[in-house]
Amino acid sequence: MKNGLSSGGGRRYNEPMSTKTELYSPSDPERLKKKHDASLATVYVIAAVAAALCVVFCLRTGTANAMRMELLSVAVFTLAGWVDIYLLTFSVAALKREREHAARMLAPEREKVCGAVELGRETVRIPRSIAVRAITVTGEGRPRRLYVNAARCAALEQALGGDMRVCELDVVGGYVAAFEVCHEDP
Repeated sequence: MKNGLSSGGGRRYNEPMSTKTELYSPSDPERLKKKHDASLATVYVIAAVAAALCVVFCLRTGTANAMRMELLSVAVFTLAGWVDIYLLTFSVAALKREREHAARMLAPEREKVCGAVELGRETVRIPRSIAVRAITVTGEGRPRRLYVNAARCAALEQALGGDMRVCELDVVGGYVAAFEVCHEDP
């Protein structure tokens, strides 16, 4: 360790470490796939249990209880159907979109955007996509609008502290994948 260099790297000990915050990790697509598969399995189980209950109702039906068993079958199938529709729409499909988005954000080709960053307050759900919050980057030229995944913007929101700060953003297709708050030397 001569001259402040580490034996394995080449980075000097007195150089500041990179404070870039990645919003996505390489394990995200696999983790989201597991959650997606578990949600889909839940949908299948609910449908199977509803079908099994309806079979039981049919087997136990007689002339005296036919109306009651029919009502029970309709009620169970209707309830199970609505629960499955809800889960498919708001859990399974959302997890699939989130996984696809995370895989895109991990692409190696990123654009660097620098400037004063202001995070919008509104969350907007893009049809058949993820929920996002808008970011306005004011730097060289005219302001630029980018987006950040609403589910992953807490770190950026905390780093900005409700103010406009100068940041370096890694952008993939108009979405922020990583950021670093630039500290200006006095």
